[in-house]
Amino acid sequence: MTVALLGVGADSTNASPTPPLYPDGRFEYIPIPESQGPEGTVETRTYDSSPLRYRDAPMADYLDAIVPDPNEGTQFTGAQLADWPLHHDPNFEALTYGETTSRGSYTKILRTLEPGDLVAFYTGLRSDAAYRHRYIIGYFTVAELIDFQRVERDGRELSFSDFPAPEQDALMHEHCENAHAKRFEATGEIAANDGLVIVEGTEPGGLLDEAFRISQHGGGGHHYLTDELQETFSPEPGGNPDRNAHLGGIKTAHVLDIAPAAFRQLVG
Repeated sequence: MTVALLGVGADSTNASPTPPLYPDGRFEYIPIPESQGPEGTVETRTYDSSPLRYRDAPMADYLDAIVPDPNEGTQFTGAQLADWPLHHDPNFEALTYGETTSRGSYTKILRTLEPGDLVAFYTGLRSDAAYRHRYIIGYFTVAELIDFQRVERDGRELSFSDFPAPEQDALMHEHCENAHAKRFEATGEIAANDGLVIVEGTEPGGLLDEAFRISQHGGGGHHYLTDELQETFSPEPGGNPDRNAHLGGIKTAHVLDIAPAAFRQLVG
């Protein structure tokens, strides 16, 4: 059994300020903005219609600005921010998560997962401490993996583009709560070269009640797994062998050598 640790959620590259961590350990999960905008998804949830978990206010009241496409760098504020759709991924209510090969290190790990494995998610949160840190905010158990470059049909593996349009529609409808399926419904497209992987989950899973800190600060805006968790999680080697597992800057994906049950017991 495997635990995949993946970085998600709004952060300094696509929104400001960073989502809050409260003194009692509770936190707000704020999804990233939909990069393709209102025309690129059928998602109806916006920052104005999505409430914070622990404040009587919408996400739009907390955020000052969003940057849907960090490569482009355009900021949106005010009414445009409020009306902007979420890229609700992972969706902890439906227990579904998708990723494209634009983040190749992520899809490489996702493709190795099997039913019963665990997908865990971490993000950056803002507290009153001197440094921001990375925290695990939720997880779910893998029920099914769909690799759109290798869809099984009648004993064969076909790419999503090989299917006629009605079968494409039917397949995406099976995963209609996933943010990437909502993109497809609006645009008729997924990712370049069918490079999309969707993980459908089951319980045990969901958002944590309290965030679980996993990072120590490495200077220069970089975060690394704590010494204790480096030993406990035993992540697959990668990057600088003289440093603990890198958690960003840009959030890095990791495979952890810990049983899912032991992981769940540790993080709560």
